[in-house]
Amino acid sequence: MSKTISFFKHSITVAKSKDVVFKALTQADELIRWFPSRAESDPQPGGNFKLFWDFTEASQNGSQEGKYVEFVPGEKVSYTWMVTEGSVPTLVTILLKETNGETTLDLDHSTAHEGADEKKLHDGHANQWGFFLMNLKGYLEAGMDMRKEKLNQITL
Repeated sequence: MSKTISFFKHSITVAKSKDVVFKALTQADELIRWFPSRAESDPQPGGNFKLFWDFTEASQNGSQEGKYVEFVPGEKVSYTWMVTEGSVPTLVTILLKETNGETTLDLDHSTAHEGADEKKLHDGHANQWGFFLMNLKGYLEAGMDMRKEKLNQITL
């Protein structure tokens, strides 16, 4: 049996209810306001998602497809995430906890892939997850979206 390696963990606190945060994490019309440029999402266990990142420099464009593994509204969502370098299968798990109207979001990106390079996986995801989670916070708390300014990403 292979061991699960957690190669990236990050927490943020958002001054919104966990239901608002959960919707932003799973609904296509909300995802495109802070994460991908375009999205398709069937948020339920076994449901598929497709995310597309479009940039002013087309050579940077990318996409991600996966399946929702766990889906507990307002509490937990996990989904598959394929790392393009070597096609390493990974799992993103997000837990939400609300206290006094603020929600703590705990993200854990892990893999059970034999021989996975933990440092390479961490280094390849830390900046991106860090940026997008802070962008989620900015979007939900202040209606701000820094993707166009910071990444030259095409947005709404």
